[in-house]
Amino acid sequence: MRVKLTISYIGKEYDGWQSQPSGRGVQDHVEKALGEVLGHPVRLYCAGRTDKGVNATGQVAHFDTDRTRLTPYKICLATNILLPSDISIVDAEIAEDNFDARFWADSKTYIYRLYVSPTRKPLLDINHAQVYKPLDIEKMQRVTKLLEGTHDFATLQNTGSNLRGTVRTLHKVELRDNGDGTLEIEINGNAFLYNMVRNIAGLLVAVGSGKIKEEDVESILKSGDRRLSGKTMPACGLTLEKIHYDGDRRQRFLNLYRNGSADAMPDDDYCD
Repeated sequence: MRVKLTISYIGKEYDGWQSQPSGRGVQDHVEKALGEVLGHPVRLYCAGRTDKGVNATGQVAHFDTDRTRLTPYKICLATNILLPSDISIVDAEIAEDNFDARFWADSKTYIYRLYVSPTRKPLLDINHAQVYKPLDIEKMQRVTKLLEGTHDFATLQNTGSNLRGTVRTLHKVELRDNGDGTLEIEINGNAFLYNMVRNIAGLLVAVGSGKIKEEDVESILKSGDRRLSGKTMPACGLTLEKIHYDGDRRQRFLNLYRNGSADAMPDDDYCD
């Protein structure tokens, strides 16, 4: 049977989701624990790789097993006993035999969290980035609307990616002021470039702090010059919140699979 997992983790102690020679990937820990529970090696396939230090509440992965007598619920509970305290399988279910966590995903939602304070707040540091000086929230919120839609986001991609093309579609970019000194930047899109969400957060912070003028943002985005668009914000503030499976990508994948051309799916789902 094919099992779909939803996984939550704090990324601070790990070198990202993907398996590493050092064994410090989140994937390494989950595969090892699952293997002990099931009694056979497990290979996980995830919806999107997260970078070193990035958190997740809704990472999705799938694997296959012939241990059909174990229900997904029991697999979930038994595996969590063996996992580190900062990694947890929060849901498990039997999926369709051809379910693919990556290729069936229609969109992903990330949230970048900030707190504004001249002093550190250790409890927030777990999943927020600190900004020391006040920000102009209204300017930042206006800029978010410029990012929605389909654009070439080359300006907001860091080097180190081998993806084809830099055009992506963002369905939602919203900045929320929680009124307690914390901010949330929620971004939903069909796919993301390397460090794209952290760079969007950096651009918005640069606008809010006056380092980049609001009226210059459009020309900066069109320039394709990464150096003009602010710094890459720390990984700790980023959380992969949810993977959305609405059906469009599922059907596209199935059509390609039936035609024997599943490898033609675009390599457009990297990480952040």
